[in-house]
Amino acid sequence: MMRSRRQIESIVVAVFLLCAWYLFDAHFNVAQGGSLETSVDKKPWRHESTEAAGKQEISEQKGAHGGAKGEASSTSTSSQHISTSTQSTAVATPTPSLPDRVVVMAKLPTDETDWVHTDLPDWQAVIYDIDTETPHNISTLDPMTNSTLRTLRNKGMEANAYLVYIVQNYDNLPSTIAFIHPHKDGYPVAWHTDNQEHSNVVSLQSLNINFIQSNGYANLRCVNDPGCPHEVIPFRDPPEEHRTIEAAMPDAWRDLFNNTDVPHILATPCCAQFAVSSKQVRQRPLDEYQRYYTWLMETPLKDETSGRVFEYLWHILFGQEPV
Repeated sequence: MMRSRRQIESIVVAVFLLCAWYLFDAHFNVAQGGSLETSVDKKPWRHESTEAAGKQEISEQKGAHGGAKGEASSTSTSSQHISTSTQSTAVATPTPSLPDRVVVMAKLPTDETDWVHTDLPDWQAVIYDIDTETPHNISTLDPMTNSTLRTLRNKGMEANAYLVYIVQNYDNLPSTIAFIHPHKDGYPVAWHTDNQEHSNVVSLQSLNINFIQSNGYANLRCVNDPGCPHEVIPFRDPPEEHRTIEAAMPDAWRDLFNNTDVPHILATPCCAQFAVSSKQVRQRPLDEYQRYYTWLMETPLKDETSGRVFEYLWHILFGQEPV
């Protein structure tokens, strides 16, 4: 009886162990299957990570074995990348354009004008050499179509170069144009330049460009004497012999402006140094400036007189009142 009972208990235990093993094995397989499924889902990320780790390991090995050479190679690659980036940026960057303002003047062979380039770097410079060797009455060249920076004729004082510049560049003028004399500074040569140093550099560095653009014109001299309030009286009675410009003005006005409305008084600060906007210049058509230049070249008046006719007409040419 006891033996039979033990046999039964042994059988029960064996069955229990078999069931327990079966359940444990099934659970293990399920867990293992889930792990494999997760591994398959994550494979791309794991692959990339492994690839990167492999590259890093190879790089570290090369660095360990290569020493300074490996570091130099890395630095070289980095420098090459930076250089390529810089070069690409430089190529993409447009070339800086010329300043949108210009200084125009005429110079004799004895005039020193290097100061324009060194002291006014934010201005273009157009400096005409005055031809002092060819008499104006035998010149065969036409300054209105000539592209060199020579006046070709020594006639009409600074008005010659001023008008030639406008005629030659009428369609391509910078927005601000300053017409000045070639001397830089100092007294007495630049007595008519209004600042403590009598300096054209100071005048242009302190020029109110916004005013030039809004008003169209500004005389660079503010002191009225000589020039105002009644420097030129074309019909002075009785005439004064030394005032040659007054005697010449009525005919000059009629020839230049093609009318007889000659003002009875012309007044403006002296000395033909001024700034004007390109917009104001083009308020008059090109053929008018060509006519002014032709008159200047052909008039029998002496240079001092013909030049001073324009000295007291520039402000009127550029939209201002006679006085």
